[in-house]
Amino acid sequence: AVVSTQSTGYITNNLRMAYRRKLLDMFDTFLIDCDGVLWHGDSPIAGVSKAIKTLQAHNKQVIFVSNNCGKTIDQIQGKFKTLLDIDNISPRNIITSAVSSAIYLKNKMDIESEKVYLVAQQPFKQTLEEFGIHTIGVGPVKPKEYGDWANEEVDKSVKYVIVSYDPYFNHTKLTQAYLYISENNAEFIASDTDNFFSVSPTRKIPGSLSLQAGLAAVLNRNPTVMGKPDPFLFELIQKEHGTIDVAKTIMIGDNYFTDIEFGFNCGLSTGLVLTGNTKLKEVSNFDRQPDFVLEGLACLGKE
Repeated sequence: AVVSTQSTGYITNNLRMAYRRKLLDMFDTFLIDCDGVLWHGDSPIAGVSKAIKTLQAHNKQVIFVSNNCGKTIDQIQGKFKTLLDIDNISPRNIITSAVSSAIYLKNKMDIESEKVYLVAQQPFKQTLEEFGIHTIGVGPVKPKEYGDWANEEVDKSVKYVIVSYDPYFNHTKLTQAYLYISENNAEFIASDTDNFFSVSPTRKIPGSLSLQAGLAAVLNRNPTVMGKPDPFLFELIQKEHGTIDVAKTIMIGDNYFTDIEFGFNCGLSTGLVLTGNTKLKEVSNFDRQPDFVLEGLACLGKE
């Protein structure tokens, strides 16, 4: 039931109850990703509801840490209720890179006079506006021709550019973001650096990183990152929940490059689940191995 590969324990859904209890005994705080761990879109992953309820029954601190800016906290709470039949997840136990972006900007910008050019979806805009932050740019935009840019006015009040996932992304938005950064010296911010999004158990699509890469290339600079794997998100969690014992905390997620590296960067133990982006055949290629590889979060709910 448990196969050790180097330092990694591979845990199947047939995990012996004794070992499951040992894992529960090892950690007091569980940081858990959402997409690819709890659900794929609007389809729940089997067994995760019981796993979460098991953690709660053992009085574990469970905090959900997501790079998905396409949902507000209220909408994520709604998914817990409708998909997992769990209605006791507090908003303070959910943090997204949209929230971390809002907190970062709130503490830095002049809200009265400065704006954010936001390459993202409507829920991200809504999150920022709840913090009093004025944004422009969300939604479809008519493509501009090459010559249209020669006399284009650049709004001098735009001092921040955030690039996240945007289904309406095109060359016009790329150019607009470039002009704000190059001519206004606006700060280049990435909500997250997800290389892929898991949309089903067998399919993934390019994530936010694919939109940021072109802008980073022409600017010859990397953005300030608000989400995993940057430790800033963990700093916010510690401020909200008090000092967290890193030795008794595990980060569980499906994406090695965001979730697992986030755990590494924050000094946490790590658990990779195989229900999303990263597959078992890829694990041996990584220079640093996660502490645990699980078939799914459902392992923790198995009797």
